[in-house]
Amino acid sequence: MGLSFTTVQRMFIGSFLAALLAWYFQCTAMDAAWTFIGLSSLTGIVWGLSEKDITFDALGLNSQGVLVMFSFVASIAIFAEICIGVFDFPTIGSYGLSLCFIGTFWWTGALIQPSNN
Repeated sequence: MGLSFTTVQRMFIGSFLAALLAWYFQCTAMDAAWTFIGLSSLTGIVWGLSEKDITFDALGLNSQGVLVMFSFVASIAIFAEICIGVFDFPTIGSYGLSLCFIGTFWWTGALIQPSNN
């Protein structure tokens, strides 16, 4: 049994209040945004781990799913680094191009695979 939805809502409200306090004490909206992003991500991870079976099934986190995710991220990084090294592309643009280019191939491959239902 995972966390109740009320508890998760309270955790997100706490993340928002901590971000407001960071903004008040640091006087920068960027610090507040990073605080909110970090605490909200942590809340999501905790919530996902509390419902581990549902989360792992939905994300395909079995031995094959982890290998697929690792190879997807590795192929994006390799292609981006090739674009940076060979063509002297800017870093952010290279990773954006790589995500779109490699993602299109992976998405097309997933669409033409027969489903095992």
